[in-house]
Amino acid sequence: MRSLRVAAAAAALILVLAACGGGGGGGSSSAPASSGKKIDVTLKDFSITVAGGSSVPAGTYTFVVTNEGPSDHNLTVNGPGVSKQATPTFGKGTKDLTVTLKSGTYDLYCSVPGHKALGMDAKLTVG
Repeated sequence: MRSLRVAAAAAALILVLAACGGGGGGGSSSAPASSGKKIDVTLKDFSITVAGGSSVPAGTYTFVVTNEGPSDHNLTVNGPGVSKQATPTFGKGTKDLTVTLKSGTYDLYCSVPGHKALGMDAKLTVG
């Protein structure tokens, strides 16, 4: 019975690691903060906080994304002219993502399976 529990735990761990290991969608970028206006974003289990509010003018922005949670996360941006551009999935630390935002509403979320549903979803209005 004990070996069955150990095998089940190992299998579950492998599935979790496989799900968290992906880098999100295409278009990942790790650009220096100087390539756009900075927006600080904090990821935690399970929330996304965008510094400075939820509205910005159109333009090029570098999201400076800090993961303060114990789990691996990413920031994925989806909206007008931007299709699932994302940071790599990463543990504690900071990654940059530079995107050009047009007028409209953007969805900022963690694309690790299940994380968006747990609250890692924010809206950003541009324009």
